[in-house]
Amino acid sequence: MQPTIFTPPPSTAATRRSAAACLAALAGQGGQRLPMSPRGALAAIAARLRQDARLDGHLHIVSTRAPQDEAPGRPLQASAWQLRFGRPGQAETPLLYLVHAQSVESLRALLQASCGRGIVCNDAEAEQARTHWPKGVQPALPAWLAAQPGCMPFDPASGAEACAILEGALRALYLERHPGFYYLATHDAEVAQGGALSADDAAAACQGMYRLSSVHDHGPAQVRLCGAGSTLASASGAAVLLWQHWQVAAEVWSCTSYTRLARDARAAGHWNLCHPSAPPRSAHLQRCLGDSAAPVVAVSGYGRQIAGQIGGHLRARVVALDFDADASWMAIAALKALADQGSFELRRLEQALRRYGYA
Repeated sequence: MQPTIFTPPPSTAATRRSAAACLAALAGQGGQRLPMSPRGALAAIAARLRQDARLDGHLHIVSTRAPQDEAPGRPLQASAWQLRFGRPGQAETPLLYLVHAQSVESLRALLQASCGRGIVCNDAEAEQARTHWPKGVQPALPAWLAAQPGCMPFDPASGAEACAILEGALRALYLERHPGFYYLATHDAEVAQGGALSADDAAAACQGMYRLSSVHDHGPAQVRLCGAGSTLASASGAAVLLWQHWQVAAEVWSCTSYTRLARDARAAGHWNLCHPSAPPRSAHLQRCLGDSAAPVVAVSGYGRQIAGQIGGHLRARVVALDFDADASWMAIAALKALADQGSFELRRLEQALRRYGYA
């Protein structure tokens, strides 16, 4: 299946005004409490934006959900097809697309209707238990997303992350005129790290990862734990187990987009190769994790190939885990990585396996 790049329409002052109006409306909601889950936060944001009279003509909100699932407000568009057949020369308007797409085919159909543009928020993970697929989508979907140059996929862990990424997407697509679309996988779990983000953390989340401020940091990290979306809770839980049971210090990182991190690292490497006499560029991934040889254990809600995208861009060993890794299995993987480099005794690793029920 060939990758697709969706080119934005020509830049216009009207599009920039619409994006600025949306960003101003989002900034005005900063003092209002949002749900801590990404799905709940985005639904609440969409409902408030629909009720904001200042955004008439500045924002399209399209939902493929059943009407009874939506909050009251102005009627939602049920399809983006009218955007495809807009008047010639009509300025592009920001699009927030609330969808339930489980397959590549369904997502491609939605993108065809929107001309491959917009901010797509997929809540398929809400029915993961019924489908038995990781994050409620067919296994081909995450691989397809990662292979699309015009797609910037994110997996926010909290409502605060989802809000930050939404604002970043509006700037990137409609002010800076980046091609393609943004994709946010959303879930209903309310994670402990649900509070507001600092400006620095919000900016870093839009670049793919940021470090959690945690009471579980105990000096220089012996291992780094990375989690995306709902699996961030496993990384945080593993950090607790590692310190309480084995006195192993760990950092915890929220990786909102392994794909963005890997692309950025590849781009920096390519630029450095082509400009050997210029000061080298460093990618966001390397600025975050590149200063240490401590092992990295990474997990996402998908198969291990998604988290594994960062493996070739760090000098530290990267252990990518499958979607079903819980806190104890992440702790075991971290201890095994330390044992492999001689920093943890094998007999203690065997004790850990027994303690967590894996022996």
